[in-house]
Amino acid sequence: MNRTDTLAPGVSRQFACTVRLLISALAVAASLVPLARAAGPMPAAELLDVEKAFAVTARIVDDKTLELRYVIAKGYYMYRDRFRFSINGEPVSISRQAWPAGKWKQDATFGKVVTFRNGVRLLLPVSVTLLDDVQTGRKSFTLISNSQGCADAGICYPPLRQTLVLIPGSTVWVSPQNEITLGFSHGPRPHSGLADRLTTGN
Repeated sequence: MNRTDTLAPGVSRQFACTVRLLISALAVAASLVPLARAAGPMPAAELLDVEKAFAVTARIVDDKTLELRYVIAKGYYMYRDRFRFSINGEPVSISRQAWPAGKWKQDATFGKVVTFRNGVRLLLPVSVTLLDDVQTGRKSFTLISNSQGCADAGICYPPLRQTLVLIPGSTVWVSPQNEITLGFSHGPRPHSGLADRLTTGN
């Protein structure tokens, strides 16, 4: 009888201590769940498709100029020095003075670069004969735009190739016929193989 009286209090105290430890552990685990969610990377499902993140249209302004307009989604940006253009396979460039002002950014992949946000308008100089259907007999010509951009979430898209077909004599805005990319990367590192491919455009 005396033995039972001496054991019961010890068993009760041990059980109570175990219960308190379990409750404390559950409370700590519950408090960590919101932190884990907040610290997690942006799911790929929440990223915009590349053609929605960096939408472009083009039109013929006159017999010497094409106009391109890029609409850049909120939370995304494009690199100025990653733009490349060609018409019917021939490279076309824009003089440095003709580029609109951008915003300087210290980039993990390319270093100090100029970027565009929200949108950018570019005027592309072209040959008169290219746009003159009377002289060339062309019914259309192909403008290819190569560009690259990233999301503020830390995810960069590989170089984007967009093809636009314009009709000589028409000033109607046209959209790309297709967009070709290699997929996107999460947080490119300056010395990674992917970063090298992004830098070279290959």
